[in-house]
Amino acid sequence: MPRPRRLIPKLCENAKGYLFARGPEGRQHWFGHKSDPTSGERYAAFLSAVQRGEQAAAAKKGPSAGRPKVNVLCLRFLTDYATRYRQPDGRPSAEVDCFNCVIRLLREHFGTTTADDFGPLRLRVVREAMIAAGWSRRWINRQVGRIRLIFRVGVSWEMVRPDVVVALKTLPALVAGETSAPERPRRQAVNPDDLEAVRALLNERQRDIFDLLLLTGARPGERLSLTTGMIERQGEIWRADLVQHKTAHKGKTRTLFFNTTAQAILAKYLLADLDQRLFPVRRSTFGTAVKRACEVAFGMPEELRKPDRSLPVEERAEIRRKAMEWRQRHVFTPHWLRHTVATRLADTMSTEGAQRLLGHATRAMTEHYSKAAERQTVEAVKKLG
Repeated sequence: MPRPRRLIPKLCENAKGYLFARGPEGRQHWFGHKSDPTSGERYAAFLSAVQRGEQAAAAKKGPSAGRPKVNVLCLRFLTDYATRYRQPDGRPSAEVDCFNCVIRLLREHFGTTTADDFGPLRLRVVREAMIAAGWSRRWINRQVGRIRLIFRVGVSWEMVRPDVVVALKTLPALVAGETSAPERPRRQAVNPDDLEAVRALLNERQRDIFDLLLLTGARPGERLSLTTGMIERQGEIWRADLVQHKTAHKGKTRTLFFNTTAQAILAKYLLADLDQRLFPVRRSTFGTAVKRACEVAFGMPEELRKPDRSLPVEERAEIRRKAMEWRQRHVFTPHWLRHTVATRLADTMSTEGAQRLLGHATRAMTEHYSKAAERQTVEAVKKLG
């Protein structure tokens, strides 16, 4: 199956700093120099023109093709709705990547289908493709929810009939034990020996980020957003009041604390530019590095890591499924480091202190990590005999 055409024309830059994009007709469109503050407005106007052009082209194909296609709906969603998923500094949030991932699959199977004709059976086909790709059950259910959101927003633009959204809700969610989609294990504290085995395979900067996560209990995105200007370096313990974090949109505050070991790591990356990020690394890039290190450290079979492209499609799909199952059992992500710290802190300090350090909104969330209640239950069971 041919690769789908790029949905949004990519903004490019030539050697002299001038911005341009290639339109659907193949011609280059220029928007001025990158230093020109109006160049972004010109690019946005160009995207709107591309969208209107696709809709007009669809209308010319006849009465049955007069309604917008799924491709057009996805384009409108990415340009007019998904832009709200942005961090305070203007960069797209991780939610945009999630939508791009599911939209690629949606376009591959039903991009040229009229949006009004996309019903539960077609949604089921897309979901089966997710299962074949090895996605976990809970992740598939969330991605199906994002597809429903795309069509629900399309109703507000009168690009989709309301009954389509009602029909899509009739597809039940995948239930554990009733599907071949793998179950992603719950996050848990990582064994110290496993942490050290993975840490040894990372490069210096990745290893420093890894250590800082264990020393502070921060979320990966919080650590990667740090700048020199955010760090207050007075006193025995340094601190940083974050501008962007998970609960910022709810009016919550978030502060990171750095002991002497963490300070020694940060000192290597402090910059003269107070607003430049200390670790200019994408969260997904760091996560991939940790996953690849897990595969090497825990002995993932080579045939699962790199399946032979000459094999039939069915065999490659089976290899991908086995690889996903192996990763579910052995691979941990950077978020597991935070869980490891939270589990240790919940039983070694007061709940209020652990809640403040971890940035939890409620006391119950912090108590969720404590193993004290489980140990007390075990002791009680021993006394029953």
